[in-house]
Amino acid sequence: MTNLQNNSDSVAIETTLRALLAAFRERDASILREVYVEDADWTNAFGSTLSGRDRIIDYLTGLFADPNFSAGTMSGQPDIKIRSIGPDVVVAKTHVQVEGQQTVDGSTLPIRHNHSLKILQRQADGRWLIVSEIYMDARADVTYLE
Repeated sequence: MTNLQNNSDSVAIETTLRALLAAFRERDASILREVYVEDADWTNAFGSTLSGRDRIIDYLTGLFADPNFSAGTMSGQPDIKIRSIGPDVVVAKTHVQVEGQQTVDGSTLPIRHNHSLKILQRQADGRWLIVSEIYMDARADVTYLE
């Protein structure tokens, strides 16, 4: 998953990203306590921005309980690319496809191509946690042609 020299760093980064995926797959926001730093910032694909691990977890607890959101499932494995920015910082770029998610009126969304950019930082205890995360959905709308 990563191209870091230090295998323990690679394992720690993979552990954090797997926990994040598990939280979304299992709809269990409590897992996220071990994913985000206390003052993390987070922006979803619809522009909601939150600051602080507790606010992020509270929001995702509500989102995971929402039947329209929970109707969606990941199709296939996520594509994850890791880029080292420095000895204690990496960027994880991910892409997942989500099928079956619904809007608040119950309409089914087309397959979502959900992309995210996560900045992870090595903690004093060796864990790598997310300090900043932003999501976006690829759309079929075209605003520029080359």
